[in-house]
Amino acid sequence: MKSIQDRLKAKNVRLEDFQAVNALLISRGFLSRDDSVRHRVLYMIAQRCSDEIQDVLTFVYGATLFHDPSTSHFRLQPFGARDIGLPDIGEEMEIRRELKGSVLKDFTAALLTLRLLYDEYAVERKIGPGGRVGVRVTEFVAAMKVNFKTDLPAADFHRKSIFMKLKKHGVAEFNIDDLKDEDAVISIRPEISSLVYDSAVAAAVIAIRESGRIPDEEADAEATSADRNETEASQ
Repeated sequence: MKSIQDRLKAKNVRLEDFQAVNALLISRGFLSRDDSVRHRVLYMIAQRCSDEIQDVLTFVYGATLFHDPSTSHFRLQPFGARDIGLPDIGEEMEIRRELKGSVLKDFTAALLTLRLLYDEYAVERKIGPGGRVGVRVTEFVAAMKVNFKTDLPAADFHRKSIFMKLKKHGVAEFNIDDLKDEDAVISIRPEISSLVYDSAVAAAVIAIRESGRIPDEEADAEATSADRNETEASQ
């Protein structure tokens, strides 16, 4: 059986370039051709030696390398291989456990909100160049409150930390200094689909329901509705 180095040599891939691709994927978990000239070069290298990258990542980290040619990006997926939209039972349970403790945390809620907004705009065919969707900060915050009963933190440094994590994971683009303006635009990248998929959103909704976190006004509305139904039934 040929060694990794022999296989790279046969594909005319330099070891240092192979190492650079692996280092980026391990540190960032994401490689997109569109991010910079350097990343475009690394993306092209990754295309040529994706099997070797996968072998190393599986052996060392137990991770799966996902490649989406339509959006020209690679992403590490720690839950193992999956068919799009069809996670296996073990993976689904792992997602549930992951979200169970963090779904109400700001970053996770922000990430899931971006995915929901992206899907909503995609259905309405409101997609811009490069498959991206632009939403205002006010719209993003409102969707976060409605869907996940949480808000962005008040502290500026905390907000910036959340947004920079979103940017690091390759799901959104924005000018960090403009985000104090409610009319500032967040550009949601199509690559979000390879990080947050349907089963994760479904698991988040279930986790919120099981946590029992329902705002007072919603609880009151439900109680009023229940009382009304009881009264109608007794009549």
